[in-house]
Amino acid sequence: MFPPNLSPFTQFHSILTHSAQPTQSAKLSSHVVILPSTQTDVPPLSSGGNGGADSSSAVAPTDLLFSSVDVGALVAGIFLLLFGLLGIFLYILITSSMMRMAHEIVGFRFLISQSFTDILLMIQFGVWPGIVILANNEILPTEIRWHVHVYLDFTWWSMVYHYTIVAWSRWAAVQWPNWFRTLPTGTCIVICALPWFAGLMQSFVEHQFEWFEILYYSPERFGMASDWYRYMMNGTHVYYMICNVVLMLLPFPLYAAALAVLFRRQRKRHTELRTRCSQFTSSTSCQAQRQLSIETRLLVPCIINTVLFVVGQIFITHCSKHGRWMNWAVMLVFAANSFVNPLLYLFFR
Repeated sequence: MFPPNLSPFTQFHSILTHSAQPTQSAKLSSHVVILPSTQTDVPPLSSGGNGGADSSSAVAPTDLLFSSVDVGALVAGIFLLLFGLLGIFLYILITSSMMRMAHEIVGFRFLISQSFTDILLMIQFGVWPGIVILANNEILPTEIRWHVHVYLDFTWWSMVYHYTIVAWSRWAAVQWPNWFRTLPTGTCIVICALPWFAGLMQSFVEHQFEWFEILYYSPERFGMASDWYRYMMNGTHVYYMICNVVLMLLPFPLYAAALAVLFRRQRKRHTELRTRCSQFTSSTSCQAQRQLSIETRLLVPCIINTVLFVVGQIFITHCSKHGRWMNWAVMLVFAANSFVNPLLYLFFR
């Protein structure tokens, strides 16, 4: 074991040193960490390189796109959206021009108030349903349908009441021209606030009755939907029909009175029309005559718009519950009723 010439002390020290050093195999084993196996069975790739699937059964991305998209919904949604945005753009142009002349032409003040209701209705019946159809989602939670319908009817009744206010302004402009053209701005604001307030009150009160059935946006119906059985049987349909008919008829007596005054005045002025703005006439009289002429020309588009509104209501009454495309047409008629106003103001300016 040890050479014979080593002393016992040296032999004992050598034994202690040898036992304290680990062997080479022990050193290696102390650094070995056994990891859990993470190997999974991977299926072999086929020669087509599509993960084992048959290349003949693969579906092209374009086929998936067109199979999942309702082309009819795409057309209906885009058309309503663009139609509403175009109408809002035209209204902004016309309204900005009327605002610049509202201090001189008093009738513009009432038309500006009406234009605000029409802009809201373009959003309500053009932009909003267009987005709902494209998104294929009602967007807003069902829990607030009642509150949304309060707003929808508020804007609707405000628009309907504005027809009477505008008709009154046309009659007052030709019946009492001197008083009307000096009407203070504050008085005009109070008069314009009346249809807004009346529309809000009517919308809020009608929603307090249990028989009243609300409407909501439905992407499947391309417009508005409701429980049509309850809508017809509980009295909601009759309520809308009576209110709309009465409010549609109110402007016509005022327009008839305005036309009667205008024709009677035209006959009286026929002989003196040439000298009305002669050099002997003051500039104030010429200015008043110009304002009266503008107020008179505004009578024509207002009457046409009221007639179109009546025609639209007849169409809506018969078509609101017959298929999604007829429902879409109702949305279009609602939006077109507001869209036509700026065009009429341009043609008859």
